[in-house]
Amino acid sequence: PSLEGLFDKAGEENSEFQVDKGVLFRIAPDKKEGIRKQLVIPEELREKILKLCHNESGTHVGITKTKDRLLRNFFWPNIIKETENYVRCCDPCQRIGHAGEKKKAPLKLVPIISEIFTKLNCDITGPLPESEKGNKYLFTVMYLDSKYPDAIPLKDIKSESIVEALLLTFSRFGFPREVFCDLGSCFTSNLTSTFLEKFGIKVRHSSVHQPESNPIEHFHRTVKRLLKVICLENARDWEKNLPAALLALRTVDHDTTGFSPSELVHGRDLRTPERLLFEKWAEPEEENSVVTEYVFELLNRFQKYKELAMEKASAEQIKRKIWYDKKAISREFKIGDQVLILATHKPNKFAVNWVGPGVIDQKLSDTNYIVKRLDKKEKSQIYHINMLKPYYKRAERVNLLLTDKRDQEVEENDLEIDYPETHHTEINLEEIIQASELEGHATEEDLKKLRKVLNQHWEVFSNEPGKTDLIEHDIELISDKPIRFKPYRTSPRQNEILRAEIKKMLDLGVIEIGESDYVSPMILVETIGREPRPCIDYRKLNAITKTQYFPLPNIEERVERVAAANYISVLDLTKGYWQLPLTKRAQRYAGFATNFGCYIPKTMPFGLVSAPFTFSKFMAELLKGCEDFCVPYLDGVAIFSNSLDEHVKHLDVILRKIGNAKLKINPLSGSVSLVKRFEKRLFEDPLSVLKVRPPPNRTCSKSAADSVSSPL
Repeated sequence: PSLEGLFDKAGEENSEFQVDKGVLFRIAPDKKEGIRKQLVIPEELREKILKLCHNESGTHVGITKTKDRLLRNFFWPNIIKETENYVRCCDPCQRIGHAGEKKKAPLKLVPIISEIFTKLNCDITGPLPESEKGNKYLFTVMYLDSKYPDAIPLKDIKSESIVEALLLTFSRFGFPREVFCDLGSCFTSNLTSTFLEKFGIKVRHSSVHQPESNPIEHFHRTVKRLLKVICLENARDWEKNLPAALLALRTVDHDTTGFSPSELVHGRDLRTPERLLFEKWAEPEEENSVVTEYVFELLNRFQKYKELAMEKASAEQIKRKIWYDKKAISREFKIGDQVLILATHKPNKFAVNWVGPGVIDQKLSDTNYIVKRLDKKEKSQIYHINMLKPYYKRAERVNLLLTDKRDQEVEENDLEIDYPETHHTEINLEEIIQASELEGHATEEDLKKLRKVLNQHWEVFSNEPGKTDLIEHDIELISDKPIRFKPYRTSPRQNEILRAEIKKMLDLGVIEIGESDYVSPMILVETIGREPRPCIDYRKLNAITKTQYFPLPNIEERVERVAAANYISVLDLTKGYWQLPLTKRAQRYAGFATNFGCYIPKTMPFGLVSAPFTFSKFMAELLKGCEDFCVPYLDGVAIFSNSLDEHVKHLDVILRKIGNAKLKINPLSGSVSLVKRFEKRLFEDPLSVLKVRPPPNRTCSKSAADSVSSPL
């Protein structure tokens, strides 16, 4: 039954399908052999064929190779999409992953701290070679504001040792407000947590295996490198060389602040060996100043250093974010989504790169999530979004079990569902009334008036575009040289999508098959997260088109006018541009071509340089005299009034004008927002009503101000 329509097509002339000995085949072009014969598979066998080509003989190759293996011998409707979904949902393939699959999120900037010694970063590095005093670990700290580093050698990383090291640090710099550390057991133990809690210190933990979230990790790398070099030269243990390394790091300018940490902490740089040598040779005069003068001078220096450091840090943050975000991708998970987690420890080369799946239990920020593992009983864990990727689960089959003991033999017609007959342009009035939130604020008489107006103009609402006879869009060129460009190269999958879109346009009557001496190429634009949409590249035609001038509406100005009203209705035209016909001359100039044919637009397509001006001029003429309660914006109309009684009258006037112009309004949810009530913006912002909603499908028009390469 799933192939009945294709069997019918096999009997048509020039059909790509043919029946041979009762078996349906598809004749497809092939680069190697010229023609390829593909067996058309019925629906009940498709999953088995996919399993054969990908799981078994295919040995889990990727999407492209699986499609190539399938299309060599088999075909069925939507085979490309079904193959992509099947491979995407393959559990072993998702766990193994592939190179470059880890995607990084945009960099989140941390606030710049202006008060020193308030936020402390701490961590532990080691084990290191045992020093003469028996220390094997290094407890490192850094203050976020001044980038002032410190390090304390430790024999072990028990909680008692960590608390003693924290006390030693606090005795030097005072108690901070926040401590930032990782999820090590020594930092999350009851002793350490209680100790910090008693002193009113807030603890923040970094996400698992995300060292970028803790800037002290960079300090680890630097201090260990310095210790290696010093120990190599002097053959002494690392603990004796630690003070020299810390002095060097405290007296050099930091990339973020532009000042050395000692300058921001002490108000002046420390006297280093090179400074001592300079003073011995230069013999500078000693400064004898009064204590009060020195204090005021020091305070002024502190203030100046702080301002310059904050300015430098802000500029450095923006600079680093620009570079970091060049290859970053914004992603978001919702609570309940299943995800795979990047494996940080692999026992061998053949181990999986992703483990899980897990479920998003809580969203902590734009980049951190609490994930509950489904394959383990351990507690939930915090993960950075860079370590997560979505897990696609294959759809499961559900069997129907009849428990009623009766004769199971039924007629085939008895299984059909009796759907009520409905008109495709009919609108659900009660749904609109309920969405308008008028109940409780309007009388029953007012609601009856609204229902009456909508019933009177029901024919204005349609999923298919209308065609006005009040205007025709014309194209005037400044050059007589024809524009002809051959179509862009497209893959078989893209051709299949373009054929479907062209068929829709032919059925709607917005284009026709034909040839012209002016031809622009059609392409298929594919972006992440959106369905492919056809576009016509009119750039060469626009370059020789005489520009038409008409003042385009200022959206912000019109939104301000509408926002002052208490009742607002928003109507979106169904594929607005397609409702304006073209002149014969414009049809000739606007011709376009694909790899499988040439076509002539009968209505105004997107992408023409003068299309927005024609559309805006037409809408302004259509709504002339209604400026006090109606404004056109993009391909929609906003009606605004102070009272519901006035609004119903205004709505009746606008719907009548639209109907007389033979235009159609999109009745789909999200395209019509009738009669929203606002009272001094207490509960809802009126501006939100005028936000441009996404089209219900990708073939719908987007706006009257689209760019020249917008979809047809």
